[in-house]
Amino acid sequence: MNRLTKKQLKKLRRKVLKKIKYVGVEFEPTKIDACEREVNEALAKGYKPIRDIDTPRGLVIVLGLWQEDKSQ
Repeated sequence: MNRLTKKQLKKLRRKVLKKIKYVGVEFEPTKIDACEREVNEALAKGYKPIRDIDTPRGLVIVLGLWQEDKSQ
């Protein structure tokens, strides 16, 4: 899930990024379920993963909400 592929980027060029969301995922047993739930809720709302960033405690997932560009 590191980066979008060229094919995915080409398809998204017709869309505009409307919202961006950063979700921290900590690899701590007491927090992992809540983090997983937050990521799954964002995916269910239509957010797509843009990239993930490793951190010492886990990772940060960058999600984007894309919509059709009405100006084209």
